[in-house]
Amino acid sequence: MKLHCLSVLQPLANDIMNGEKLVENRSWNWLKDRDWKKEGPILLGIHASTNKSLWNEYSEEEKALFSNESQAGKVEFGKVLGIVELIEICRPRKLPQKLADHWSVNKGSDNWCWVLRNPIWFPKPVKASGQAKLFFASIPSKYVKH
Repeated sequence: MKLHCLSVLQPLANDIMNGEKLVENRSWNWLKDRDWKKEGPILLGIHASTNKSLWNEYSEEEKALFSNESQAGKVEFGKVLGIVELIEICRPRKLPQKLADHWSVNKGSDNWCWVLRNPIWFPKPVKASGQAKLFFASIPSKYVKH
């Protein structure tokens, strides 16, 4: 099946999949006219970018910790790791109070907060070429039970 995916730098992609990063920050919006409360969440694939700039800032000890917290015991790049529910896209000032002070929120007035929940790791990451904006990846249907 074709799945909308969002490419995220490591180790932040793993943080999303581990349920630790609840908000992904973007300078752009998607589905501007969507009524999130009425229409509900959208499934979104989380792609680990091939860009290792952030990853390379970490020490070997920190990298080892992230590897241990990964589904496969190693940190993946260039693959869709799993799915999350995208439940809302809003400006930081519109976030629910419980998320407003979360470490993952960029409070800049030009930022869009993509609110995520219910991450599910794929049994095996799916190789895909990421893009700066949303892109489609072909995912085995058996991986997406929703």
